[in-house]
Amino acid sequence: MNPLFVVPLLAYTLAATLWPAQVDGHRRAATLLLWEAVFVIIALVAGTYFARLAKPSLDGLWWGRVALLATGYLYVSGRGVVLIRSVLELPTLQMRRDEDRTAGAIEIARGRAIGALERALALTLVLLGEYSAVGWIIAAKALARFKALEDREFAEYFLIGTLASFLLAVLAGIGIRILLKQG
Repeated sequence: MNPLFVVPLLAYTLAATLWPAQVDGHRRAATLLLWEAVFVIIALVAGTYFARLAKPSLDGLWWGRVALLATGYLYVSGRGVVLIRSVLELPTLQMRRDEDRTAGAIEIARGRAIGALERALALTLVLLGEYSAVGWIIAAKALARFKALEDREFAEYFLIGTLASFLLAVLAGIGIRILLKQG
């Protein structure tokens, strides 16, 4: 894989992670998710174009793989926080956010950290080809929240957030695996 392919995607991921858009309202969430897809596609197309500009030596190919893996982890762990929040804000779901439940800032930060770690772990398992192990993460997470799942609204919120989180990690992992095989 030509390392130049990754440059636009890495640049977008860094910008989107360092300066995340705030999701304020249902309409804005849907728009953010749509634009996210557009920007990722543009970055992939631009990467394909940039990769044609120069042919690196065989010694230089390793950093393209490293950059692709770093981009994947940064995207699912960093940018994933905003994307999953956007899914939960979609008007068709009308989910209440943790902030609306009078949760403290520490609880919200812990939840986001757990989400980032679970996506990174799921991405690692997909990259290793251990798809069935992803289910164990979901089971462990549900076990840790067993009592809280008695509240139906929380259970639905938890399930949608967890599944969206894992979907992002699995799709990113499959995409990265495909790109690594091409190189």
